[in-house]
Amino acid sequence: MQTEEKLEGISVEEEKKIKKISTIIMIVIIVIGVLVTTDILLVSKAGVGPFLAIRTKVYNDGGTKEYYGLGYKVIKYNQKVGRRDTVIGSWGIKYNTTPETFTIRDLAYSIINDNNNHLGEFIRLTGTIDTKNIKNNTITIKFTDEEEGKYNLTVEAKLLSKNIKDLNKNAPVSLIGIVTDYNDKTLIIENVFAE
Repeated sequence: MQTEEKLEGISVEEEKKIKKISTIIMIVIIVIGVLVTTDILLVSKAGVGPFLAIRTKVYNDGGTKEYYGLGYKVIKYNQKVGRRDTVIGSWGIKYNTTPETFTIRDLAYSIINDNNNHLGEFIRLTGTIDTKNIKNNTITIKFTDEEEGKYNLTVEAKLLSKNIKDLNKNAPVSLIGIVTDYNDKTLIIENVFAE
C-alpha cells in the first residue's frame, strides 16, 4: 500500500500541497502582472496615474515628479518653461530636460536620411513662422526642398502659452516641445513653448 501512495519519493498529500502552493503563486504573479500592465497603460494612453508606483522625488523645476513601480519608472515632466510630458521605462531612465536641437532643414533631412521620425522626443526646433492660427493656438513652420520635394517638411506646433499674438509671420522662432505625430511630411509638436 505504501508504494501506491508514494510517487517518486513524494506522497500524494505532499503533491497536492505543492500543487496548491504553486497554483496560488501563479495566480498572485498573474494578478500583479495584470495590475502593473494596467497601470502602465493608464499612464501612457490615458495620462492618469501611476496608481501602483511610489513617488520618490519632486524636482524644483515647476513640479516634475518621479515614480518607481514594480519593474518600471515614470517621470512626469512639468517644467515651468520646457518639458511637459510623461516618460515610462525601466528603473534606469534618467531625468532629462535637455532638448535635442534642430533647424527645420536638419530635421527634414534627419527624418528622410536617418529614417527617424523622432516620435516622443523632446526637441528644440528653429525656423521661420509660415502661418499662425490664433483660434487653435498653433503655428506652422515649413521647409521646402529644391530637390523634387523629397525633403519637404511642415511642422505644426501646438503652443502651451497664449502669447501667439506676439509672434509674427515670417519671424524667426525657436520651439521647444514633444514630437507626437509624423504623417505625410507633417510633424506635430505638442506642449510647445515658443521663443
